[in-house]
Amino acid sequence: MRCVVVGGGIAGVCCAEELCRLRPDYSVTLVSEDRTLKGVTNVVQLSQSVEEFDVVERDLTTLPQRNLRVVQARAAGLDLDARELRLQGGGGLPYDRLCLCVGATPRRLAEGPNVLVLRDCDSVASLAARLNTARQVALVGNGGIALELAHALRGVEVVWVVRHGQIGDSFFDLDAAEVEGARDEHGERYGHAVGPRWAHALPAGGPGGDAGGRLTLERDCEVVYLHTGSGCAQGTPVWPARLDLSNGRSYSVDLVISAIGVDARSAWLPLQLERCEDDGGILVDEELRTSVPGVWAAGDCCTVRAEAQAPLWFQMRLWTQARQMGLYAAQGLAGGGGMLGAGLTFELFSHATRFAGLKVVLLGLYNGQKLDAEPACDLISYSRATEGDQPTFVRVLLLRGRMVGAVLVGETELEETFENLILDRLDLSGFGPALLDPDVELDHVFD
Repeated sequence: MRCVVVGGGIAGVCCAEELCRLRPDYSVTLVSEDRTLKGVTNVVQLSQSVEEFDVVERDLTTLPQRNLRVVQARAAGLDLDARELRLQGGGGLPYDRLCLCVGATPRRLAEGPNVLVLRDCDSVASLAARLNTARQVALVGNGGIALELAHALRGVEVVWVVRHGQIGDSFFDLDAAEVEGARDEHGERYGHAVGPRWAHALPAGGPGGDAGGRLTLERDCEVVYLHTGSGCAQGTPVWPARLDLSNGRSYSVDLVISAIGVDARSAWLPLQLERCEDDGGILVDEELRTSVPGVWAAGDCCTVRAEAQAPLWFQMRLWTQARQMGLYAAQGLAGGGGMLGAGLTFELFSHATRFAGLKVVLLGLYNGQKLDAEPACDLISYSRATEGDQPTFVRVLLLRGRMVGAVLVGETELEETFENLILDRLDLSGFGPALLDPDVELDHVFD
């Protein structure tokens, strides 16, 4: 059986390695545009569905599987009738089963030499070089990359523009954002750290090694005009770029970092592969199969059909879901599909990361996702926060007395307990706020 996996990111590498493990009798080919591949290491299982891991970069020659061949090339087209992946520059790879893990393309705020989009190692190196001489930079966006950058850019003046009312809107509600987020504009603790450790490549100080820096946070606004080039004066000397915001404020900066999201890389694929109208992702079912037999998709390039999503699961383009999807797609390519078991991966949304040095676990519909149609009287939320050397924050969301989501910040040791409470659908209405009493050992109560 000839299997081809396209994409050298986390989804593609995890899929190829898992497929080689499941079916050592298969011939597996991994196609990557770049010589550097993304991988996962130091996986720690916090509960049945929650895991922490580190993202690492590896050279394509280091993958050890005997039945795996790695081809460095750009996929240029797909002949579905001939079952062949076409490569840029000529040639092709025939396949019996194919998995598309081609990722997404970052959206660009604007084109120009002073606008930088982070996506790969080269763009990180470029940012590190630019920061050595930057006086003030603008960071536009509120997703994972923006959160990590806000934490990493400590040696330079930063203007952070977010269109939401709080930082980390995709991850936190208002209370959790206040626990995790910007303290003040003097650089005490103003951001988050999320995802891979690429931010360690950034310099620790600004011009002249100054480790200072101030954060100016502009909430509830967008960039309405961005001018790059000469003549953007803010006193003297001349600044290379200027942003005009929807709240009427303007800022002149040396560099604009655009982190406003991504779009699935699907435009090069044939139209027989159905796309999601909203985000352009390749539509897949609960087994990550596309609309074309013999073709799967995983990671940022795909969109799981709404009818295929479990009530307590939803899709976010995260490192954790890229890994989960890659592993699960490998089971389909191996011929097992759901029979080989994805565990709780797609039954319950779960994500573990670290923001501002604190462990963060998100479970289920933690921020009220998919609950817009529910009566407000049927929803109730409880929260607690503890201070000290190891601060924690816990918030749970109940629908008609049953827990449907939770946010855990810090070393709460509640991941497994709350996961079980959500999945077991127990009626907790009788407990009220006592549900979060730190003196109540919930794991014993509900054993």
